[in-house]
Amino acid sequence: MAEDVTMTLEVKGLSGGYGKVPILHGIDFAVAEGEVVGILGHNGMGKTTLLKTLMGFLPATSGSVRFHAAEITRMAPYERAGLGLGYVPQGRGIFPQLSVRDNLRFAWHDYSGASEQDVMESVLADFPRLRPLLDRDGGALSGGEQQLLALARCLMGDPDFLLLDEPTEGIQPSIIEEMAETLLKLRRSRGFSVLLVEQNFDFIADLSDRVLVLERGRIAGELSRAELSDQSKVDQFLGFGAARSTRAQGTVTRSAPPSSPRSVAEMPSFPAGTGPRRDPAKPQTHITSAGTAMSIRRPTLAQMRAMADRFRMSLSDQDLMEYTQIIEPYMQAYDRLDAMPDYLPEVRYPRSPGHFPDLSENPLNAWYVKTEVRGAPDGPLRGKRIAIKDTICLAGVPMMNGSSIMEGYTPEIDATIVTRMLDAGAVIAGKAHCENFCLSGGSHTNAKGPVHNPWKRGYMAGGSSSGSAALVAAGEVDMAIAGDQGGSIRIPSSNCGVYGMKPTHGLVPYTGAMPIEQTIDHLGPVTNNVADNALLLEVLAGEDGLDPRQYKPKVYRYTEALGRGAQGMRIGVLKEGFAHPNSELDVNQKVMQAAERFRELGARVEEVSIPEHYTAMDAWTAITLEGLQDLMMWGNSTGTNYRGLFLPSMTDHMAQWRNRADELSHSLKACMFVGEHFQSQYRGRFYGKGQNIMRKVNERYLAALKQYDLLLMPTLPIKPQEIPPPDCSISLYVQRAFEMVPNTAPFNGGLPAMSVPCGLSEGLPIGMMLVAANYGEMKIYQAAHAFEQSGDWRAM
Repeated sequence: MAEDVTMTLEVKGLSGGYGKVPILHGIDFAVAEGEVVGILGHNGMGKTTLLKTLMGFLPATSGSVRFHAAEITRMAPYERAGLGLGYVPQGRGIFPQLSVRDNLRFAWHDYSGASEQDVMESVLADFPRLRPLLDRDGGALSGGEQQLLALARCLMGDPDFLLLDEPTEGIQPSIIEEMAETLLKLRRSRGFSVLLVEQNFDFIADLSDRVLVLERGRIAGELSRAELSDQSKVDQFLGFGAARSTRAQGTVTRSAPPSSPRSVAEMPSFPAGTGPRRDPAKPQTHITSAGTAMSIRRPTLAQMRAMADRFRMSLSDQDLMEYTQIIEPYMQAYDRLDAMPDYLPEVRYPRSPGHFPDLSENPLNAWYVKTEVRGAPDGPLRGKRIAIKDTICLAGVPMMNGSSIMEGYTPEIDATIVTRMLDAGAVIAGKAHCENFCLSGGSHTNAKGPVHNPWKRGYMAGGSSSGSAALVAAGEVDMAIAGDQGGSIRIPSSNCGVYGMKPTHGLVPYTGAMPIEQTIDHLGPVTNNVADNALLLEVLAGEDGLDPRQYKPKVYRYTEALGRGAQGMRIGVLKEGFAHPNSELDVNQKVMQAAERFRELGARVEEVSIPEHYTAMDAWTAITLEGLQDLMMWGNSTGTNYRGLFLPSMTDHMAQWRNRADELSHSLKACMFVGEHFQSQYRGRFYGKGQNIMRKVNERYLAALKQYDLLLMPTLPIKPQEIPPPDCSISLYVQRAFEMVPNTAPFNGGLPAMSVPCGLSEGLPIGMMLVAANYGEMKIYQAAHAFEQSGDWRAM
């Protein structure tokens, strides 16, 4: 029977968006003659964009649209309307100053099949509610009446295929019922095909033969008519609260839509005279007396009981039912909030989604996505090709943060630093692989495989910004952006022989990057030379008004530090930085030789002891492990209790970890066990104590930095290690993730620190770390540039 099906609309590989930002990515589906297909999905998933592209109001960047077998991909909207495609936009789009009669007359065309008067009479016969309103202005109608007018106006063009965008939005239940009955009747009498975008679950389930689930511009799944009554099946695709219900009590029973010529496999059949069955056990919600459309699912009695038990409250069922009534006004606030458009930054520059490179163009496995986003035609970064760590939002380009949990997510904004770089003339060359949710200083935990060291394949590039440093060292990009919570800028920079700056906490806005813990989150530049590093930091630094980590940062022209030399600088060589249990002799020797070179350059170099350097690791451990469990895991990388830019789409995607925890890396699981134990059993007291101790440690560092311009030590106590085999023990996997951090993590308390390459041993780079007081990046760049200019570090 399938071969007898006539497809009215066929969409293949359709991509498109709003000029600069791609929204739709390779959409494929077809609608049969007489079929009603619904489209469900969260706000911002591309539903309205899809209908506008099908109608021709937005151009398709690729793919094809065929209507009645005719190619219409490049046709204008009026040409598509002439072929029988009708469109009812979200928000109705009627003319408020025109009467109902004139609104209808305005939509009549020669191709409508009869005279204007005859067509209007035919339409009014289907919409009797409008007849007594013909002389009333459109703007004087109720919202429901305006929606009926918008639908009736569409029919004045005699379409045989309707594109309906959110027809129940803001409509009272009686009008919703009337609209549904009218559409069912029109389907029977006129044989319409319909593509229906809707968030009212009851409405779309009653009308549709099947429903497509749209997620981030892609068809993520399909629900048959039978599956629409299976809440678990719906939640599998849409999650909690994705679709709203406006079913009032005493709902009118609806008759089934007529059969369409589709196969049984394509369209499940129903007994004659019946409609899709509602699950009697499914909680029903309704419109509030104030007319608020209820898009948010209300808690059931069982859910209220579960919450009360979690709170350890002793409440009866009657008490709980009373509380559900008490909280209803607050639920309505959430309904209204859900209906509002979000307030997100503008995306300024066009781009494509890029492509996933194959092995031939990604030998180190350092790239996640290659793209080419061009910024302003001129600026301080003109022509500079930059890779950004795959924790940083680049609108329209996929982002997975090294984890299969986030794979498939595409942000809709650019991070603040991305916009700043593009405004400065940079070219964003793509997203660099990073470690699984950034919980590793090794480069072996990414869900797409390990990132290799460009100096010696099979060895660690270092993490978590593994790809960023590897791509700079390999010469594939001029610069890169990395992130740092325990050393993740400096570790890979040391391992790969490049310059990596972790700026003062809050100097560079973290807005638009996935966090781990706000008090240790840093973003910074990775480059092949000091001058580029200073230049890039000039572009990145400064307040953006959206990041709670920022507290009036002091910004300088960092390139002015170049060329000043090291003469007269005071450098303290931190004794404790050379004395870790795993410190390697050749690493210590190379860094001490670098310190001696500073002495030759005219600096005063002395040993300094700060025993609290060891204490800092313990404080950092409590802050990081408990903080990440609160913010990154239970807070879905968003959390609460701060003002700033929030990205709900990222929150929604990150929340999937709860059902896919087995996919988390061993290193993250180990951190979660510790963090959860101390948060639940010790009430978070050690997190607070860790913050207090870290403040004390910083006071000790700052006391030393009153005597010295800089502190100097090995960035890492060890050279790059071999990448462990895929079947290694969990113990070795976790060891390789955290064994190198005892010098880097202590400075995630906020002080600026930079890794500077200072030699090779066994063919692998070694880095020294320079640390300054808060906002002391100028001194770091002054010393680093003097050292760089003193000779080739590879020969030191």
